[in-house]
Amino acid sequence: MVPGLLTWSTILAAVLLSYFQPVWVAVFIIIFDLYWFFMALNILIHLVHTYHMLGAHKKIDWSRRCEDLRSPKELLHQIQEQLKSEPDGWVREILSKEIISLKRVVAEGRKPEWDKIMHLILLPTVSESYHVLETSIASYAAADFPTQNKVMVLATESRGSSDRQEIARKLQERFEASFSKFIITVHPDDVPGEAKVKGANITYAAKQAKQYFDQQGIELENILVSAFDSDTVVPRDYFSKLTYTFLTAKKPLRSSYQPTPLFHNNVWDTPAVNRVAAASNSFWQMIETSRPDRLITFSSHSLSFKTLVEVGYWPVDLIPDDSRIFWKCFIHFDGDYRVEPLYTTVSLDAVALEGYSASLFGQYKQYLRWAWGVIDVVYIIDKFWGNKRIPLGKRLLNVYRLSIAHYFWANAALMIAALGWLPLILGGDRFSNEVFALNLPSTTSTIMTISMAFLVVSVIINFIMLPDRPKNYGRVRSIGMVVQWVLVPVFSLIILAMPAIEAQTRLMIGKPLERFWVTPKYRKLPKENA
Repeated sequence: MVPGLLTWSTILAAVLLSYFQPVWVAVFIIIFDLYWFFMALNILIHLVHTYHMLGAHKKIDWSRRCEDLRSPKELLHQIQEQLKSEPDGWVREILSKEIISLKRVVAEGRKPEWDKIMHLILLPTVSESYHVLETSIASYAAADFPTQNKVMVLATESRGSSDRQEIARKLQERFEASFSKFIITVHPDDVPGEAKVKGANITYAAKQAKQYFDQQGIELENILVSAFDSDTVVPRDYFSKLTYTFLTAKKPLRSSYQPTPLFHNNVWDTPAVNRVAAASNSFWQMIETSRPDRLITFSSHSLSFKTLVEVGYWPVDLIPDDSRIFWKCFIHFDGDYRVEPLYTTVSLDAVALEGYSASLFGQYKQYLRWAWGVIDVVYIIDKFWGNKRIPLGKRLLNVYRLSIAHYFWANAALMIAALGWLPLILGGDRFSNEVFALNLPSTTSTIMTISMAFLVVSVIINFIMLPDRPKNYGRVRSIGMVVQWVLVPVFSLIILAMPAIEAQTRLMIGKPLERFWVTPKYRKLPKENA
């Protein structure tokens, strides 16, 4: 009940104190706006850092890195020499971190052999079209990692539409030559103890895949599992980059590996508010990429199959499977677990349904599903309680970070949009004669205007990172990609904050989300593919 109580207490206190103690509220508003200013500045710094690091990582041939890793000492010397003459400061940062990792690999006597690594790709599907799944699987097939080292599992649901298995078979026929094994699994419906959630499907698929690997005699510690969404498209060097990061990680089996998701697959086809949501989602993941000490797995992610089996797979009875698998690992290993940012992107679909209102409602439901991750706060408090194997400071820090993230998700937009006006509206003579009454609007406006100026940099980065504009759209669409940002206040208040408030209220009153709402994948196909 605590998350919801905090949010509703904040809303109620804002109204009551604006009436009885408007000066207190005015002081709080200015302090909060200053806090938000410095937070916005910090966020911008991390966003810019990740943007440049993503670009710098693209300059490195990760397939070649994997091959050179067979001789860690020689690769270490090679990178040390390259660092001496490298003019790009961002590439120098990458090389410096590589040197630290390779020195550790050499000191520990590791013998990394990239060609022993198998990649298990799990792609869950319920109702996605052939085109959506084909686009995703084609990117895995085209990746620059040997065919014999990739196993593809298309994880279908028995409750899916009648043509599901026909689509699955067509995809298998087309792509089976691109993988050492192409497996189709059919997750049964109404399994006792399971909810209708993604975690149940991919857990079933992973268990089926384990039987195959056991028959082949392949050791689990040599298998990396990538749990993707049905619309996840990867770059050509994705599995090479993942392999190299895994082989050079400080603790490979006690790490998850997180790419940066960009919601770009269909971004040109979406309504303006949904485009703002897509960009905001992408930006937030870029920001978190730059803060690995607080990074949690989200959407598409990878981890060791040995680790996955040891912790008991993904949860099968709740919605936030991607974040919960991180916390399961973190708790199982007594806090000795982290997420390694890959500094490579994957592309997913922005929310786009047939019709403007349907797209907005779909965006709300997607955020509601994500906001239901607030149950992780309850989970980690329960698991941390009395667990002295995890240092107290680490327990408190993680509870604070997760709690404050969900609190501000629900409350920040309300505070910014409404709190500055409540003392003026409700304070009456108790406030109108105060100096604050004259200065509050201009003070808060100045602070927030400066903070919003940071948005200009975000708009520029967003425009640069967009995929090429489709030929069926003109320059007006490009202009719209800039003008759309005036919708940020509306988006933040209605589409972003309200689902978080609903999720926390549901948790508070015992009305949980029990079914995983699968975001429909709607794309405008070229005429020749329609």
